[in-house]
Amino acid sequence: MKISGIQALLSIAPALAMASGSSADIFSEIGYDALVARLGAEVPTGAGVAVVQVEIPDPGYSPHQGNGQFSGIDFIERSGPTEPSLHASKVGFKFYGSEESVAPGIPTVHLYDVNDFIGSGYLRLGSSSVPDNPPGGAMIFNHSWIGSVGNSSDVLALRRADYASNTFGTLWVMGVNNGAGSDSYALMSGMHHGISVGLSDGDHDASDTGPGTELQGRMKPEIVAPGDFTSFATPVVSACAALLYETENTTPELDGNSVADLPQVLKAVLLAGAARNEDWTNNPSTSGADRGTTARPIDEIFGAGVVEIDRAHRIYTGLEQSGESSLPAASTMSGPGWDFELMSSGEDLWHRFSISEAADEIGILATWNRVIASNFTSATHPDLNLELLRIDAGSAVPLVGANAKVFASGNVRSESGVDSVELIHVRGLAAGEYAVRLSRIDGNAVSTRAAVAWWIPEAAEFIPADLNQDGQVNGADFGILLSLWGTSDAAADLDGSGTVGGGDIGVMLAAWTG
Repeated sequence: MKISGIQALLSIAPALAMASGSSADIFSEIGYDALVARLGAEVPTGAGVAVVQVEIPDPGYSPHQGNGQFSGIDFIERSGPTEPSLHASKVGFKFYGSEESVAPGIPTVHLYDVNDFIGSGYLRLGSSSVPDNPPGGAMIFNHSWIGSVGNSSDVLALRRADYASNTFGTLWVMGVNNGAGSDSYALMSGMHHGISVGLSDGDHDASDTGPGTELQGRMKPEIVAPGDFTSFATPVVSACAALLYETENTTPELDGNSVADLPQVLKAVLLAGAARNEDWTNNPSTSGADRGTTARPIDEIFGAGVVEIDRAHRIYTGLEQSGESSLPAASTMSGPGWDFELMSSGEDLWHRFSISEAADEIGILATWNRVIASNFTSATHPDLNLELLRIDAGSAVPLVGANAKVFASGNVRSESGVDSVELIHVRGLAAGEYAVRLSRIDGNAVSTRAAVAWWIPEAAEFIPADLNQDGQVNGADFGILLSLWGTSDAAADLDGSGTVGGGDIGVMLAAWTG
């Protein structure tokens, strides 16, 4: 296949002449100052994380490597000798620069000319070969460009990009076009995998995916960040991802978890941790029997919200908290955290949590990958739904249609038929016991790998006699105890005798709240 249109790729050229926003303001907006205040000298810098930067030549594809902000960085020109580019430099400042980036510890940057990257240099579009291995173990691919090689070729390029992300476990971060109402381009923000980035002021293309993509109508961008142009907001998100990858490398509980560095997990963590102000909405039904339901999981302009690295870091270091295939008997979620599961058709993943007082904000996000045939002739698109339910008398009861006494605003069910992201965002959720259900509803036989991440308040410390963890010891707990009578269930064996019996009733009565 001849890639005749590849030279027509479009650069976000107007960004070249503009100055970037204040780093101090950006660091505050994205939660980096809060991260530093919390971690102090232990704050990650991106150390040990190799990355890829793909650029349209203007005139070359490399940053000005001699600039003082890039001191100590090993640049590897993967597309041959090149001249420097102001655009590449400005992207680099936000990605790994010593003054403007939150990840100045990134040690190695692999550079590509976009035409070479799409062709023989990496994706190998137009050949029968699969994409190349990530150079030098790179984990993050930054694409601060837009373009098209023609609709049919765009579809194949995106399949190859998604295949590479899934096969090699790499996170791709891509900008959308600048300017509200501007033209939409398939490459590269049309990917199913990775994270598409817009601007926190909303001045970007926010149209759904269209020609050159599969499952058209998917919402973009998926997250926003501060910057004068999307070229420079995109590496802000990439830099935040680098901090999480370093955290994985240096945290034994994460480093020892074989799924912690998968791109689905990093994407779920970053999107779940995004800041969503009072104006953010995924436009759920606000009244009637469908109250709390949406088929458009993220905000039409701002995606999942503004990238917020302190919240994302808290979620990530909350560690994997495994769910179950049916409603769990006890809480599986404790404060911010995440989970990862291989999902087959018809399968459910359940989680459970308690809150002892009304929560200002609850955010739960799921994301998953599509499956690409190794010859790129087809793609399987799983469909998953996400729902928040309330536990009543041991059963999970839908919250859809519930009045404001249960939740003040937001959505409790997310059920897009095309997006590979589902998001529940609720404000004013009443105290109580809740369940989260991720359901795979399509009929495809191919399994998919899905990640769930959440921002919920830290779980309250419950006294042992509070068996249903609702903050009270009463008849409901007594009923649970009786149902376990004569067993060795550790949770109900309150006196430690080894058997649930009369002594446990005495312990429960001593803690009775009514």
